[in-house]
Amino acid sequence: MLMTLLFEGRFADYLRDAAVGNGAVIFVHVPKTAGSSLRGELAARLQPDMNIEVDYNDATRLFRDKMDDAVRNFLAGPAEHIRFASGHLMGRHVAQMRSAMQGARFITFLRDPVERVVSDYRYQRSPKHPPHPQFREKYPSLEAYLEFKGDRNKSAQHLIAPAVYAGRDPEECVDYLLRAYDFVGVQEMYPLSFRTLTALIGEPAWPKLRENVNRNEEEENLSPELAAEVREANAIDAALYEAVFPRWRAIRDALAAHLG
Repeated sequence: MLMTLLFEGRFADYLRDAAVGNGAVIFVHVPKTAGSSLRGELAARLQPDMNIEVDYNDATRLFRDKMDDAVRNFLAGPAEHIRFASGHLMGRHVAQMRSAMQGARFITFLRDPVERVVSDYRYQRSPKHPPHPQFREKYPSLEAYLEFKGDRNKSAQHLIAPAVYAGRDPEECVDYLLRAYDFVGVQEMYPLSFRTLTALIGEPAWPKLRENVNRNEEEENLSPELAAEVREANAIDAALYEAVFPRWRAIRDALAAHLG
């Protein structure tokens, strides 16, 4: 459990043992967790790279089927040659890639689940998301969106192996996250998380890009009652975040001093 080394304050051990070698770095991009910014900066440092994506304008097939094909095609060819890959991968894809890509490092970012859900809801209603007209019609309010069980605990669906997630046990999901990922950053400490991650690839730096940032008053003025409803509907995501963010906060000053 490499992240345990980091959270125990054993920074030199973590940076040594989690360092990126010749294998690929796989970024599991949970939507609305600063992933677009991170992808841009890491791709510039780790070439060749590939973004595993699907055609959102194709309404004839489900996202899961399109992404299954994209991952299958990736593993059948480009995976052997890339140094960095990213995408809105699901837990089942991560398990496939871990088996097929020996020596790969798996990284991700978390975000406060209430802010992530609201940001995701707003994004899917915006013109940046091709099927936004259908989404707006189906989910005219955040309350209506919360009724859609398929998008609950989206972070966990992307990050946790299906067999583990199926049990809906928060402790088991947290244990899996900390065992399975070489790096788990948090958006709320994005600069320090970014510097730690780039230190692992031997190029410690501070971030320069911030893309697709869409925070606004709707997130800041969410009523306590609705925020509690969002958190309750995303209890596994809340457990993941509450297991990771306080640990980052506890090491923040010491880690910043160590990284310089």
